[in-house]
Amino acid sequence: MITARLGRARLALPLLLSALAFLLYAYTLAPTITWEHDGYDAGDLITAAYTLGIPHPTGYPTYMLLGKAFTLLPFGDVAYRMNLLSAVSAALTIGLLCLACEALLQSQAYARVAATCAALLVATSRIFWSQALITEVYALNCLFFATMLYLWLRLDRHLAEQPADSSSRSRVFHTLVLSAWVCGLSLGNHLTMAFSAPLVLFQCIAIFRQRMLKGTQWTGVVAAFLLGVSIYAYLPFRAGSQPLLNWGNPKTVRGLWWMISGGIYRQYLLALPRAYWAERLLAWAGLLRQQFGIVGTALGLLGAWQHAGRLPRQFVILLLTFGGYTIYAIGYNTTDSYVYLLPVYALCALWIAQGAQYALRAVVKLQSRWAPSATALLCIVLLSLPLGSLTMNLPHVDLHNDYGAHDYGSQVFSQVPDGSIIISATDPHTFTLWYFARVVTKRDQVALIDRDLLGYDWYVGGLRHSYRWLVFPPISADGSLSLERLIEANMERYAIFLADPDPGLMERYRFQEQDLLYRLRTEPPSTS
Repeated sequence: MITARLGRARLALPLLLSALAFLLYAYTLAPTITWEHDGYDAGDLITAAYTLGIPHPTGYPTYMLLGKAFTLLPFGDVAYRMNLLSAVSAALTIGLLCLACEALLQSQAYARVAATCAALLVATSRIFWSQALITEVYALNCLFFATMLYLWLRLDRHLAEQPADSSSRSRVFHTLVLSAWVCGLSLGNHLTMAFSAPLVLFQCIAIFRQRMLKGTQWTGVVAAFLLGVSIYAYLPFRAGSQPLLNWGNPKTVRGLWWMISGGIYRQYLLALPRAYWAERLLAWAGLLRQQFGIVGTALGLLGAWQHAGRLPRQFVILLLTFGGYTIYAIGYNTTDSYVYLLPVYALCALWIAQGAQYALRAVVKLQSRWAPSATALLCIVLLSLPLGSLTMNLPHVDLHNDYGAHDYGSQVFSQVPDGSIIISATDPHTFTLWYFARVVTKRDQVALIDRDLLGYDWYVGGLRHSYRWLVFPPISADGSLSLERLIEANMERYAIFLADPDPGLMERYRFQEQDLLYRLRTEPPSTS
């Protein structure tokens, strides 16, 4: 009974912090689909989750199944429900970071104050907060990462228990099995969770050296990992049902590999030109300071230094994880690669907590009658840091009145009749129109054509399956389809619109701007 009460008391603070974070995120949550905070993929992810389809690589099966559960909520539109998944994931991350910080500090003096400061600084940091408000995979990715951090620290504590009796061996086994399962499942959300591998691998090496597990138990650990990563079976299983959204058609080995390996995006991996690495490194340092402020960053540096001296093995493992995510984010040659730094910021919470605790203990040790007052004042300062971060970042992240993307989709579908073709060329427009066609209006008599996907046989096959009423010209040997030939085959039968200006098409055909779209005419352009 006493142990149960202590357990509940230990969970009270993390649960409180998660609740506070959720209230903050719920208040600032986007009310519907949004393009803000680089949330351009929202329409694709929402549509895929709602229809149990397959979104862009790497397919995100874990996110899809959780997202489907959230789409069944009885309030808000479907996009709002998916936004809630991010808010819940981010809020739970804060509670787990608090637990991880307390585990690192090992319940020493002022551990709870330091953990609260660190967790809430992450909660109110600009990038983390922004991703808690939109439909994207990164908040859930942070939840998995925070879970891995906490389990790793728990496992480290179990390994340090002496003597290694049957009870401690059992705790090690069960914690490692849970870690392996979470690791596998997290890869089904985002493959960058592979950078958390040092958290598991080094523990496995230590456990193996100490001979704490039997051969059959190691089999259980491997089975747990495989069970988690088997979530990817969702992709070929659903592809066989020909869902409305079926990127890559991964029912074949080739399609499955293209999907899981992120074939369409491999061109960006570590593709940043060398001339820009120094600039990105400076931007990385600036973003780190922006997330936690000067004081928070200083506490993190102090904490990292303390951690390196106190627990060098732990520090090196965290540094390897930190470095893996950082190099990936800096080298990924897109404008939104900063979101891959979110696990780095979550990891920084451990060092901020370590630094805050060190500062508090240093003040306590002062040989002065003012030490108690100074300690109390420092506690107040530390706990007020997240409030300052909240005040500063709120105007930059708040989305509770953002209806821009929703208004765009509504206006487009209000102006096009059934039997229309809309050709798009940008992700925000393409994915938002998918959402409105397949989730909001369910109008399958409006054909949506993404210009840049016509070179993929799986996409052309999906168009033929979804829009049987269209006239399809002969397809090339590689399965691609010419946009011009598709237009020529249908322009006498159906109204054709451009969602994005296309100079090539506009030179070939007359066009008339109609509200948010451009309508193609059959007459050749004037030569006068």
